[in-house]
Amino acid sequence: MLRRLLTRRWLTWLLIAIVWAVACVFLGRWQWHRYEAKSLSQHQLSDNYNAKPVGVTSILPHKDSTLSPDDTWRQVKLVGRYEPAKKLLVRNRPNDGTFGYELVIPFRQTDGPTVLVDRGWLDNGRTAAAPTSVPPTPSGTVTVIGWLKPGERATDNKRVPGQVSSINLDTIATLTKDDLLTGGYVLSRSEKPAPAATKHGLAPLPKPSPGTYAGINFSYALQWWAAAIGGILLMLYRCWKEEQEAVNGPEPAKPKKPKKVRIWDEEDE
Repeated sequence: MLRRLLTRRWLTWLLIAIVWAVACVFLGRWQWHRYEAKSLSQHQLSDNYNAKPVGVTSILPHKDSTLSPDDTWRQVKLVGRYEPAKKLLVRNRPNDGTFGYELVIPFRQTDGPTVLVDRGWLDNGRTAAAPTSVPPTPSGTVTVIGWLKPGERATDNKRVPGQVSSINLDTIATLTKDDLLTGGYVLSRSEKPAPAATKHGLAPLPKPSPGTYAGINFSYALQWWAAAIGGILLMLYRCWKEEQEAVNGPEPAKPKKPKKVRIWDEEDE
């Protein structure tokens, strides 16, 4: 078999099998890395979402600090006052398949930087130009528990007074003339004292999706690696089969099975 394998034809097939195996190994590694990244992201989301709230400055110590993926959706606690005159509506925001607005307001902490807080979601009014009403902003000292999120990229949509098209922190800082923390904003989970209930009140935004199941990428990685081994084994088996036929002659043809006679065929005879 080794002599046959070293012939030009089978060396060509061996080279093809090796190229196939190398490609499968790299594709398997790609799927494995996707599995690791998804698994890490899902564990981080699960750990951060209900973790004990911490101060914002413990995660973003400077005004322009960048929020890392590891700290996204970390729970934080803010104590201070809202600036109701500077509230803005973020338009075209989805919530459970419906589009509306998100209400964002600068929050001046008692001890710390001013942070943009997303208080929640409002449905469109009779038209999409504005919500039916905007709930009043809590006055006095308020304690906010919420999740840290990174700001969004700026959009060049038409400017509407009192509204923005994305939660871009640099743009909002310019509009509100506030020295806002630009490394991230806070999506409110709760406020204390709790705001009074209103007919057209703020609705909470849904929990973030953890993404597609990471295990499927683990399965794909194993399949690609199995295909790498299988390609080489298949080529070696075909070479061995050809050698066996050359030494022992071709396998005898299997005898044909007698044709079964159907009952109605016997009746017709």
